[in-house]
Amino acid sequence: MEKPGAGHNRGFLFQFPGKVIFGDGYVNELPAIIREMGSVNPLLLSGKTLSKTPVMERVRAVLDSSGIRHGIFDRVEPEPPVESVAEAARSARENGHDLMIGLGGGSTMDFTKVASVMADGEKDIMELVGRDKIPKKGLPTVMLPTTSGSGSEVSPVAIFTFAEEKVKKGIVSPFLIPDAAIVDPELTWSVPRRVTADTGMDAMIHAVESFLSVNANPLSEILSLESVKNIASFLERAVRDGSDAQARRGMSLGSLLAGMAFAMAGTAAVHALAYPLGGEFHIPHGTANTVMLRHVMEFNMDCCAAKMAHLARAVTGECVADSDLEASGAFIDWMAEIALRIGVVTRLRDLGIPWSAIPGMADAASGETRLLSNNPKPLDRSDIENIYRKAW
Repeated sequence: MEKPGAGHNRGFLFQFPGKVIFGDGYVNELPAIIREMGSVNPLLLSGKTLSKTPVMERVRAVLDSSGIRHGIFDRVEPEPPVESVAEAARSARENGHDLMIGLGGGSTMDFTKVASVMADGEKDIMELVGRDKIPKKGLPTVMLPTTSGSGSEVSPVAIFTFAEEKVKKGIVSPFLIPDAAIVDPELTWSVPRRVTADTGMDAMIHAVESFLSVNANPLSEILSLESVKNIASFLERAVRDGSDAQARRGMSLGSLLAGMAFAMAGTAAVHALAYPLGGEFHIPHGTANTVMLRHVMEFNMDCCAAKMAHLARAVTGECVADSDLEASGAFIDWMAEIALRIGVVTRLRDLGIPWSAIPGMADAASGETRLLSNNPKPLDRSDIENIYRKAW
């Protein structure tokens, strides 16, 4: 069986934050990072729910005890609407903030990244949608993830919901890569079981899709496989007991590695078909990905069975079948089974999505060419509609 990385004959680009700190308690390094960046008036961004939790209290206490004056913007919503980003950018501009700190899950970190480049008041978010539409770096950013899922703390991608079009769209630019990230597993301990499960599946799917992506490279594949191993070992434990420090640590590392992998290789058709579920029906991102996972993987299986067999060994630690194709099927079954064990929905009908919505979702997903182009097997609109029907 061919090893991952074999046959790669092109170079690759490695772009990540200037500093990534990982470990329990390292949120205490935040003041030092802020000062290294020359900031005297940072803006801390979070959601309303998180702003009332001990996690926010801890971060503010770290800042206050170091004498760092800071502002608060706590109106970031899950799957944030684009209109609120301009509000945060305006707040930063009017109050003279010189750095942004994103405290939260993927939505908050994506929000912070885009608000930072809009803080000069010269850009509308609609001008930024797509790839490489951002002309220059914005305010410096520091990310503090509170979930183990998005990998946004190290990626050049931000995803937003466009309510009028009922879709989610991506903004992709190296200027969105945060300047620093502190991945402190202790910040994830209070995450509820359902969110732990949902974001954990999201991280796993980031690792799987980046490994199978046509843009995978020897470095991204190593990161993807190590991420899969970590998440396979610790996801159920973290869902079962949120205070399991080793499990939380393993999930934080797995999510970080997956973010590094997809920052290079990208995600693919699972994400493309999941976007309409979030944009129109407001399904949480990890759940939307999980619902599409089995059926996209089964579609892809015949053209990337050797790589899927590597994934099967990563989650079991052994050869699971006589052939690559059989191993691929076993891996797909394993993914579906772990989702069911941790309580993540795996059928469209169980999310209340009507059969009649399928053609419209297929139209929307067909437009996600940024993601579909990464898929190991080409899809046309008919393929996409058939996958939705199987997922229903």
